[in-house]
Amino acid sequence: MKQSLFAAALLAAVSAYGSAAIAATIVAPGTSQDSVNKSLTVGTGTQVKNVETVNGSIRLESQSNAEEVETVNGSIQVGDNVGVATLETVNGSIVAGSGLQVSGDVETVNGRITIGIGSTVQGSVSTVNGGVTLDQVTVTGDAETVNGVLQFRGSRIGGNAEMVNGRIEVVDGSIVAGDLIVRKSKGNNWNWGREPKPPVVVVGPGSEVRGRLLIENDRTKLFVHESARIGAVEGVQATRYSGNDVPE
Repeated sequence: MKQSLFAAALLAAVSAYGSAAIAATIVAPGTSQDSVNKSLTVGTGTQVKNVETVNGSIRLESQSNAEEVETVNGSIQVGDNVGVATLETVNGSIVAGSGLQVSGDVETVNGRITIGIGSTVQGSVSTVNGGVTLDQVTVTGDAETVNGVLQFRGSRIGGNAEMVNGRIEVVDGSIVAGDLIVRKSKGNNWNWGREPKPPVVVVGPGSEVRGRLLIENDRTKLFVHESARIGAVEGVQATRYSGNDVPE
């Protein structure tokens, strides 16, 4: 995100501390909207330019179009058949309906990302603390999380699929064209003496990982369906399974 947006966040913390965000503002057709303490809405069938706020959510109603869509503290809700350049937040989730068209990236730090049927993201999809759920979605770039679940259902990932702690499910005929990577955690473990759950990777029926499966964490459980196709596996042994039930 641009430096000006984070500068606005700092300004809000100093000059507007303790003030409540006011009701959502409707973005006028053909304009940009830049706010600090407002939620913003783009109406059905409306075409606008950039939509940016700091403390507030953003809603894009069905069949609307926008360029850069960014917030810092708030969620982004997207209806069906919406077109944007980017969707970005820091503290909040991004939930989109069917037919989303994104020419750039979809990103958050603390929150989940859910994208519906028939959508296309020309960039990457990433979060740090949260899951990514893609249902019949095409992503040209990478799909990543650090702590969370990557779930691809009938989807195609053009780049890599990567996580540290959590679970990856490549199911319902999904394809990962790049590598599938499970990184080993390099940070502090805040489990108060308890052993963290091992990462789990499932490559389901008819699904495919065309690149390598690079497993740095040797506690990872890797399950590969007998009808799935995968590249070379490094770091652990794959367990083959049959049937339609997804291993736990």
